[in-house]
Amino acid sequence: MKRKYPFTPILGWSVSRYDKFEGCKRQYWYDYYAKKFDRDVAPERIDSLKSLTSTHLEIGNIVHDVIATQLHILRRNIIPDDTNEILKYSYHLVDRALGSKNFLEVHYGQKDKIDVDDLKMRVGNCLKNFFSSPWYQWLLADGEHRRGDWVIEPNDFGEVRIKGMKAYCKVDFLFPMAEGNLCVLDWKTGKVDREKHRKQMTGYVVYAQDIFKVPAEQVRPVVVYLGSAYEELENSFAQSELDAFAEAIAIETNQMYEYCEDVNENIPKPKESFPKQVRKLCAYCNYQELCND
Repeated sequence: MKRKYPFTPILGWSVSRYDKFEGCKRQYWYDYYAKKFDRDVAPERIDSLKSLTSTHLEIGNIVHDVIATQLHILRRNIIPDDTNEILKYSYHLVDRALGSKNFLEVHYGQKDKIDVDDLKMRVGNCLKNFFSSPWYQWLLADGEHRRGDWVIEPNDFGEVRIKGMKAYCKVDFLFPMAEGNLCVLDWKTGKVDREKHRKQMTGYVVYAQDIFKVPAEQVRPVVVYLGSAYEELENSFAQSELDAFAEAIAIETNQMYEYCEDVNENIPKPKESFPKQVRKLCAYCNYQELCND
């Protein structure tokens, strides 16, 4: 029986949230609190800046969307005759994104415009790697396992509890294998970051333990890199490592709690308590113009 938690306002840890918190407290403020609590910047401006996308981000969005769509089709036991139609669909998504979204590189004058052919080529390369991957071929050939139990880009954000604290470990794709084992596949379209991605995989094991009540040794988490060269990263986890992960998440969560005036309602301290951190990555921040006002 899949567990589901009721809504609570208290903040929840995630890899992306803590990375933002650790990298720049002011960016963290703008991402998570400014729309509701910033008295200096209009909510509409916050929304506009937060919605800026980037070439790197949009490649990931489109590739994930196309793979999720294809997995939903496979779950209905419909096998595609030709992947070229799927690639054409991805190119349509590229055109739609360029016509409807604002790109950070253009907004901040880093580029005059986004190279549509380059974007389509990079999206197409990721998807071709996916279609030729051993996992996709196995999914096409395997009709024995419970496709109705597949978890594909869940809408519940992957909420779990780690040492009693709220956390989010949202999987891209989870499915049952033989003898009660669960496999979790996570698609990556950018560069390999083994340390960061191993941390994510640890979260997937905790997710399966908490939500599906599956022992750690029966969870197989795999990061699948779909960028320029296909690669996989799979590791097993001893219980001692999972315990250390839980302790680290408790520390990181409490660090974020310290920036709240009301922890239970997730009400932050004033913006001035969230200092700017000038760094090279400022050039890739959606909110850089606010720091320069």
